[in-house]
Amino acid sequence: MANTQTDPLRRTFPKPKYLSPEWFEQRRTQNGGVVFGASECPALMGASPFQTLMDLCVRKMRPELPSDSNEATERGHLLEPVLLEYAARAYGDIHHPEVMYHRDRLVATLDGEQLVDGKIATIFEAKTTTAYSRDDALPDSYFWQVQAQIDASGAERAIVVVFDKFQRFGFWEVEPHADAIIELRLQAERIGAKLDNGTIIDDNDVALTHRQIEALFPEPIGTKELSATDLAIIDEWQATKQQADMIGKREAELKDKVANMMRGFEVGILNGQKILSYKAQKRKGGYDLEGFLQAHPELLQEIDGFRKPDSSFRVLRAHIK
Repeated sequence: MANTQTDPLRRTFPKPKYLSPEWFEQRRTQNGGVVFGASECPALMGASPFQTLMDLCVRKMRPELPSDSNEATERGHLLEPVLLEYAARAYGDIHHPEVMYHRDRLVATLDGEQLVDGKIATIFEAKTTTAYSRDDALPDSYFWQVQAQIDASGAERAIVVVFDKFQRFGFWEVEPHADAIIELRLQAERIGAKLDNGTIIDDNDVALTHRQIEALFPEPIGTKELSATDLAIIDEWQATKQQADMIGKREAELKDKVANMMRGFEVGILNGQKILSYKAQKRKGGYDLEGFLQAHPELLQEIDGFRKPDSSFRVLRAHIK
């Protein structure tokens, strides 16, 4: 593997296809140890608006879980060339690296880079967002991602080119932050080591949600002796559920009354001011797969090859009166 900068800990390796199983695996482990992709570093540092630290850890421990790819991810990937073209007009030619960068516990996939004398001078990160304006300060989640990219690649600076919530192009210029990079390395090593040896689930500093527990322990076994404190928590949970059920029923009753106020009317007003609306909306229709297969039974065997595998889930119930 080639060294990317003067730091001998840095190396590169060929970049797999974006969002392929190989791409996810390269961002999960290197040389037998857990690593973190730069885009995962906001969660690692508690700065992600979408993912907690433990969400990230669960995905590292259970790589077979479905990927995080969604409409926003796909939109960003599709608009990336446009954003880099815009950045090139301001900063000059941008190279699109076909490698991923690795240093210690950090792995980075760069959207673009510029080299000076064979070394990475500037890296580019393309962002589309419905949450931020180009006039805002650099969001914390972007800060931690580009600091990880800078550390993994050895770049001298980063340019975040953004298509913002007002559909405007803009830039944030980011310098390496030595203290933040040290903090990031320490956190990556602390959490990475716990993932390597399987002790992360014993870390009392990181609480688990019931969704995370269901992902980590999909097939539970055995019995556990509960304490009086455990029983008090169960009692409170049951009482809260009952209150929620009562509130839900009351909400439904009141909604019926409000709907009866309107009946066939679309808008309710008081003294000329719109107070309530009860508008019609269309729901996109689906496909009657069962009816289709009844009409075309010859396709049943062919479509069977596209069947999704069975999945299991856990149900939490209290058995006390």
